[in-house]
Amino acid sequence: MIGTDLAEWWHGPEARAIWARQIEELGSFPFTCDEIEAWEEGSVGWASVKETILWEGEQIDSRATYVLHLERGEWKVVNVHWSLPKANLEVLGRELTVSLEELERLVQREQPDLSSTLAADGTVTIVFTDIVDSTVMLGRLGDQPWLDVLRTHNAVIAAATTAHGGTVVETQGDGSMLAFSSARQGVTCATAIQREIQRAFDDRSPQIRVRIGVHTGDALREAEHFFGTTVHYAARVASQARGGEVLVSSVVRELLSGSGIDLIESREVELKGLDGSHRLSAVDLS
Repeated sequence: MIGTDLAEWWHGPEARAIWARQIEELGSFPFTCDEIEAWEEGSVGWASVKETILWEGEQIDSRATYVLHLERGEWKVVNVHWSLPKANLEVLGRELTVSLEELERLVQREQPDLSSTLAADGTVTIVFTDIVDSTVMLGRLGDQPWLDVLRTHNAVIAAATTAHGGTVVETQGDGSMLAFSSARQGVTCATAIQREIQRAFDDRSPQIRVRIGVHTGDALREAEHFFGTTVHYAARVASQARGGEVLVSSVVRELLSGSGIDLIESREVELKGLDGSHRLSAVDLS
């Protein structure tokens, strides 16, 4: 991948990592392809594109060229040169991450401290959240309104997580992974998130609804992230939750005994990739 800045000359995983970071830094913006010329021969393709970018009310002309390779019936981009007419700072009003060294420094600064999320016995409570029917919502709302929804959604989750002593481990698109040192903290936070999401989007149509799943167990920790069966299980629990619901595993249900948190419904479900049936319970949000 080749970009406007002289340092924007990347290869392999480096290109994917840095470009992903730039997309995070810029957020979404509309652009149109004004003219496309394309050619293919066998398993090799080439295209040149004239584009118009709408950035903060200003139209910017840009150009891109692509080299593609046909792999198992799908065209894969193997080289792209995306160029703006002037330097990034002059056109976009800000510098972008352009090197792997810069990205590594940023990641080091932004890594969450997970030490406080482990209980004394080494277990962790993992909470997964995501917006129901996000693809449909994006299609109905459009790019910029959807971006506004995501910003509000992420702010609600970050504030609630901090207030309840947890850590936002990861946010990707409309989903997030949170970690807590106790099941009670995790469920209390999940309940607060549902109430704040409802309040934040009360007057919005179509309605924005979030599903949340909670599970507690041992988890592998590496590079300020959690991995393993506990994480996988928590994600599967979340996938079974309905919009506006907090669903917990049987382990969490037992840990909540005597906590004052009420559970109103239990159901037996099958979880993808996990054997047998599993009893999950919904939290009383009334």
